[in-house]
Amino acid sequence: MLTHQEGHVTTRQWLNHVAVGVPLIILVTGVSQAQLPPASGTSAGVEAVWAREQQYWRFVQSGDVDNYRALWDDSFRGWPCKAQHPATKATITDWVRDIRDQKVRFTYGLTREGAADFGDIVVAYYQTPMVYQYPDGRVVDRDRVFKFTHTWRRSGGTWLIIGGMCGELLPQTSP
Repeated sequence: MLTHQEGHVTTRQWLNHVAVGVPLIILVTGVSQAQLPPASGTSAGVEAVWAREQQYWRFVQSGDVDNYRALWDDSFRGWPCKAQHPATKATITDWVRDIRDQKVRFTYGLTREGAADFGDIVVAYYQTPMVYQYPDGRVVDRDRVFKFTHTWRRSGGTWLIIGGMCGELLPQTSP
């Protein structure tokens, strides 16, 4: 039979301390490691992706082909606006190059429609007009709005587009 001597901890006392201490350490560590969402109620991942979407459109507007291309994952596949077939990273910059080379004045105005955060994947939904004003005075798509879905994946701390789809957002008709 074990006897308790002053200054010594019995096995039972030690196990009681462990049973209380280990869960407490896990709880404190877990809370300190948790990523709290910004005050707006969205996650840090969603906010980072929205910042990348803003960059995307600034690069388009300025015809910055190289920085635009850097937003895309090498394995990207998606369906660009007005395209008959899905595209890959190899051809995704063609329209931005055209904006640059043809000296098009391009305007847009993003309206966020939502986003879903799955950890290292964020899906962003939004709409925007895309108006092309050519040097000869011609204006294209003045009255059209397009809807977008971009799927972003965090890779080594950088968010890259891995998939997407665009289509015209038709005016709502009465039922």
